[in-house]
Amino acid sequence: MILRNVDTSSLPKDFIWGAGTSSMQIEGGHASGDRGRCIWDALGEVPGAIKDGTGANHRGVEHIEMFETDLNIMKELSLDSYRFSISWPRVQPTGSGAFNEKGMTFYDRLIDGLLERNIQPNITLYHWDLPEDLQSIGGWANPEVVDLFSDYSAKMSARYGDRVKYWAMINEPWCVAWLGNLTGEHAPGIRDLPTAVRVAHQLVRAHAKGSQAVKSESPHVLVGSVNNLTNPMLIGSSTEENMKDLDIVDGYKNRWWMQGMYEGKYPADLVEIFQRETGIFCDENEIGDVSYGRDWIGVNYYNAEVFKGGGNGAELFPGTTSIDGAGFGEERTDMGWSWTPDGIKETLIQVSQKYPDIPIFLTENGACYNYGPSEDGKIHDVKRDEYLARYISACVDAHKSGVNLKGFYVWSLLDNFEWAWGFEMRFGLVFVDFKNKMKRTLKESALAYRDLIRSFRS
Repeated sequence: MILRNVDTSSLPKDFIWGAGTSSMQIEGGHASGDRGRCIWDALGEVPGAIKDGTGANHRGVEHIEMFETDLNIMKELSLDSYRFSISWPRVQPTGSGAFNEKGMTFYDRLIDGLLERNIQPNITLYHWDLPEDLQSIGGWANPEVVDLFSDYSAKMSARYGDRVKYWAMINEPWCVAWLGNLTGEHAPGIRDLPTAVRVAHQLVRAHAKGSQAVKSESPHVLVGSVNNLTNPMLIGSSTEENMKDLDIVDGYKNRWWMQGMYEGKYPADLVEIFQRETGIFCDENEIGDVSYGRDWIGVNYYNAEVFKGGGNGAELFPGTTSIDGAGFGEERTDMGWSWTPDGIKETLIQVSQKYPDIPIFLTENGACYNYGPSEDGKIHDVKRDEYLARYISACVDAHKSGVNLKGFYVWSLLDNFEWAWGFEMRFGLVFVDFKNKMKRTLKESALAYRDLIRSFRS
């Protein structure tokens, strides 16, 4: 299966085709200038924290300097929408106090450039680059940071709400809480279960309070969440204990965020586990009014959470006792992730059945394959093409099954700084030559995605 052959004719005529990036990954950290330091700047200075050693003082892929080039690439790809994040420390260097006019002007220019090219901006207010000063007072574990995030959200809405329709508060809060504060592989590099639990609670509060702040300045905009949802699955024989563990994984990855953000309630099993393991009671009455942030649902999906029995529990999911991580099938991306396109359909159907009246966007899907230029100068990333074809086809099938699916965003527009992997892993539709002035070259998958979009429109 290839992208150009995917039949998208059954999708609604106003279906949105897009691609996404994040500020830290393409703009870089404090070394990119005119901004404050963030927690990834700090982590990048820790020896060994970034696998290829590129974390300190990097400038992303110099998007600040090359954003007009990137806008023209988006136009060439015929994108309907571009999903990007605002760097909190670029617009408010310390996370409180004075805002940086130069930083805000950059996003004015980006948004206006998108609109001039008939590309709809889709803003995420937090994609992991917390101002370092806020981490010094406890980061997301501190309720005061939620209040400051609300102030920042209101300011951004007042500035850009006249031109931006779609808003998300926090990208993949599961990663923020658990990879940043339990395993420590992401910034701020903390390894402490009680801290991770506190962060998980405050992020749900931040979604509710930030959404209300955005709507207070721009009541007409549409606000949603963006969560990396999944379908936990077990390979091989199973026991009752294994299935109970899968339900716990579902709680961590799916129910905590969706119920918290869309219903104002926490799953009782997770509340009990957190209290038992840490002594911390997460009170759902502290979440606040969730009605402002449920206009749409963003689903980031890459692969199923795959397990096998016979283990002692998965470290990333405290409370599990009998499962261990596993792979599925023969296909693996260069990140080692299994291909599970059936899972994207299953996940979308489950979300749709739970929240049938709320529009759904597939806000991230893509694959890491580290193809470089061939002798002909082209990047023949055939596996990325096949991967996207299978996943988009599964999304089409989900829509046929009744899912209220409104759009699909490829991750990512550009090769970039891939967090703890540094510049080692490439997710982009566009090849970036990190050693030659960040030169951009459209990969073959980008051209195929462009042709799929154009075919859909015709």
